[in-house]
Amino acid sequence: MQDRWFKEAKAFIFSYHFSNGLRTTLSVVVPSLIFSGIGRLDMGISISMGALCTALADVPGTIIHKRNGLLISTVLIFLTALGTGLLQPYIPLLTIWIGLCSVFYSMLLIYGNRGGNIGVGGLLVMVSVLAENFTPAGAVQMAVLTLSGSIWYSLLALLLWQVRPYLTVQQTLGDCIQSTARYLRLRADFYQPAKDITDTYRDVFAQQVVVNEKQEAVRELLLKMRSAQQGTTSISKSMVLIFLDLVDMYEQIMASQIDYTSLQKQFGQSKVVEQLHHSIVQFAYELDQIGIAVTAGQRSMLRVNLKLELEKARREFKAYQAELPTLKERAALLPFEAVIDNMQHIAQRIYNLHRLTRLERAREATFDHQLELSKFTTRHQYDLATFRNNLTFNSHIFRHAVRTGLAMVTGFLLGQALGISKTYWILLTIMVIMKPGFSLTKTRSFQRVIGTLIGAFFAAGILWLTKDDTIIFSIMLVCILGAYSFTTYNYVVSVVFMTPFIVLLLHFLQPADFQNLTHRVIDTVIGGGIAFSFNYFFWPSWEYRFLPDYMIKTIASNKQYLTQVINLYTDKPFSLISYKLARKEVHVNTANLTAAFQRMLSEPKSKRKHGSELYHFVVLSHTLSSHIAQLSAFAWQHRLQYKRQEYKDILLFLLTIMDQIGQYVSEGVIFPDLPPTPAFQQLEDHLEHLLQVRQQQINEGKGNTQEREEMLEIKHVRDQFNALYSVLKDMKKAAVHGAVIAEG
Repeated sequence: MQDRWFKEAKAFIFSYHFSNGLRTTLSVVVPSLIFSGIGRLDMGISISMGALCTALADVPGTIIHKRNGLLISTVLIFLTALGTGLLQPYIPLLTIWIGLCSVFYSMLLIYGNRGGNIGVGGLLVMVSVLAENFTPAGAVQMAVLTLSGSIWYSLLALLLWQVRPYLTVQQTLGDCIQSTARYLRLRADFYQPAKDITDTYRDVFAQQVVVNEKQEAVRELLLKMRSAQQGTTSISKSMVLIFLDLVDMYEQIMASQIDYTSLQKQFGQSKVVEQLHHSIVQFAYELDQIGIAVTAGQRSMLRVNLKLELEKARREFKAYQAELPTLKERAALLPFEAVIDNMQHIAQRIYNLHRLTRLERAREATFDHQLELSKFTTRHQYDLATFRNNLTFNSHIFRHAVRTGLAMVTGFLLGQALGISKTYWILLTIMVIMKPGFSLTKTRSFQRVIGTLIGAFFAAGILWLTKDDTIIFSIMLVCILGAYSFTTYNYVVSVVFMTPFIVLLLHFLQPADFQNLTHRVIDTVIGGGIAFSFNYFFWPSWEYRFLPDYMIKTIASNKQYLTQVINLYTDKPFSLISYKLARKEVHVNTANLTAAFQRMLSEPKSKRKHGSELYHFVVLSHTLSSHIAQLSAFAWQHRLQYKRQEYKDILLFLLTIMDQIGQYVSEGVIFPDLPPTPAFQQLEDHLEHLLQVRQQQINEGKGNTQEREEMLEIKHVRDQFNALYSVLKDMKKAAVHGAVIAEG
């Protein structure tokens, strides 16, 4: 337990979250300290606010995107601060201004994470200006000081990037590796008979969403770097090679899919499952260590003998297999043996990753030019046409923006009507909680209230225990660091730190300690209530309306993935880049489907349409892509020796069923169930013939023969074809309700 806490603490300290929090804290604290020393803390706070709001726009990305984002954010923050300050005496105009700013900044979500964060920074500076009353001259001075704070942070961020240009990439890549390690560790639970399989699937699916998000973040950062693609340094080449190996390993982990219910029934009381679980956990541990080393920019060394772990698992399996009396019973265990074989390839990937952190392979390695790495990144359109095209109620971002604008205006007017002196508390809560989807708003509301209550009690305890300003200021600095470090890591913890930071800051600015605490809690509850109500009653975006689209995209991407794999089983030309692009689309679309389903589960029961059938569809989607990955992995690893015409016929038949499912979900077109293609029976007959021949050879004392190799190869392929056919038949049944959802 102690080692686990130490490892997690080390991983967090070297992570992007902590370095970002440290950079933001430095940019915020330094101006306030300098100006406090000359007796103008109010000026220092204005500069710090500009730095803080600009820091929100500094999300991971290429240097061009970083620079442009900081520039746009700086201009918008200045204009917002100036406009809000000048309009403060005119309540009707100020109300309209708050509404327009809220709509505009919320609309920036259409430009992705960076655009959304620029919007949050703009809203934050608007709300912060409302905390004070300014004369026209004071408003101009405050806006200029805020502008200087934005420029200060931008220069600091760009300077630090010049000093360590690979730091963010290393941290993001290391985080991705650690997320993959957690995914592997969760899959190890399938080999624990005491663990409920349904619970394990739920945890694995949730982590797959996280892994996909991390992979997309790495693609955005790493594959768009011109220097990384050209391989101008050993470090850049090493990171690209690590990521490519990691994605291939992720597919191999997915290819370990088997019938876990049968596994636990057959091996539940044996040492086979126990040893497999232990080995997989050890693999995950090694992967974790690699992730931490990459994050810290250090070399990683092997700590576990993975070959020995694999040998133990294989020995237990062979001992169990030897106890079975017939060849047919032993052959039935081949899918389980394939798991151990697959782990051997994963082990080799882990060894390669260790070497890459030491730059041992990077110097002599060359990239496969077929990959064209830039094609694997997502291109964002930062243009006015995209903005204009979303100014319609058909856009869920526009509906969200209008909801946010109305909620902010309501919060402001309610605060004015009730005579609340700190109306900006309410607006700040609304701004942070409001999200495009109901489930995200609901989650943020709960997290915000819980975090605020815990933080308020902590701040109250500090103010009750001590009146020493030095101690209080030191604790406030720790709270600042905690608040900004945990913002993207753990929102509840971030709010727990943020509340005492604000309360202790107000202790120095406007001493009224416990009154500040009371206002903080009450206004948070009011703001949370307003945000929750508007997201529920005003053009809500219920997930069941979007699920059919996610289902269609998942089926289409799996179809394209299988189409590429078919080329490995036939004589058609195989394109590595087309295959890997298809694989990426499967991962992205399956993760999007899973995330949408999970969000739906957080919505009111009346809005959870066909929950059990959709859960079944999600599970089957993961199973489908896993079996396709197994077909791919087997072809890559064993270089098929016995390609047969039946393979092509069966695969085309499976593609036809996938077409039917897609049309069923999108258009409600009902197709009768297709009878199995004769190729299934032809393949079965041939395999039965090989089994008989092999049994006769065993009786004659013959060892390895061509018939044995052909039998093993065909049986593995036959098993995957049967599994795919079974999964697709079940998906077609589950998709019936998908058609109902599409109509609704």
